Amino acid sequence: MRLGRKAASSYLKSYKIFGSNDDVEVHDDIGVRVAQGLLYWQYPGQPLNKFFVESYALSYLGDDAWQLTLNYTKEGAEDDEKPEPLKRTRSFDTGGASQHITQGLPVGEGGGLDFEKRFPDTAANQSGAIGVDGDTVAGVDIVVPQLSWTETYDVPSRFVTSQYIKDISGVTGSTNNAAFRTFARGEVLFLGCSGSQEWDEDRGDGPWSLSYKFLASANAGAGQYLPALSIGSISGIEKEGHEYLWVRYEDDVDQDVLLRKPKAVYVNRVYRELDFSKIGIGVD
Repeated sequence: MRLGRKAASSYLKSYKIFGSNDDVEVHDDIGVRVAQGLLYWQYPGQPLNKFFVESYALSYLGDDAWQLTLNYTKEGAEDDEKPEPLKRTRSFDTGGASQHITQGLPVGEGGGLDFEKRFPDTAANQSGAIGVDGDTVAGVDIVVPQLSWTETYDVPSRFVTSQYIKDISGVTGSTNNAAFRTFARGEVLFLGCSGSQEWDEDRGDGPWSLSYKFLASANAGAGQYLPALSIGSISGIEKEGHEYLWVRYEDDVDQDVLLRKPKAVYVNRVYRELDFSKIGIGVD
């Protein structure tokens, strides 16, 4: 956290000025001398304990003599008892994601194995394959459910070390190996963390503002958020949210028409599973 400040400190330093009774001339000379060497004052041997001139007072003593008093002030030290409050903000987006599919969903009542509407009725049954053209299945890009969110925290600067930044970098591009923010194992992908920090001469290092970005995609299968998937005549397909699914097709014939039908479905893990407690923002 960035700490509050105690009351400001002050220091008075006096000088005698001789040789003029013209107050305008004396004020001009004071301005030059303060700017050239009297603007700051520090305790001997303590270069960081620096005061600066806030104001001065001038009084005439007579016989071309003047009394100059410089008022030096310094911001108060950090006050452990009055810290500035830290903040946390969260934002989310359910805008969905684009996904390329080569197989359609069942159509008609009851969710049977009829995967398409065919016109005319005598058209060859493609078993849900989309965009079949000879030996290829072109497929189509669709919008699928996706939740992304960002959590932003003010973090005391002493906790954001070089090692912590390296550790966070190592978790980037991994999925959760245990429940995280109510999501089941494998449903959350950590997209990384970005950070910024302010510093000023009077108060030093402020807190880091750290933004953690996540992407959620539901698991499918027994006991999961989504039921097991079916592709063509292949059913019971289980897939974690961020695993990659692809289909192997084979030739088939219907009414003397060469078709491409799903032969096998493969699901690959493409992200490491890691412990998200290492991120340091809790898991609940």
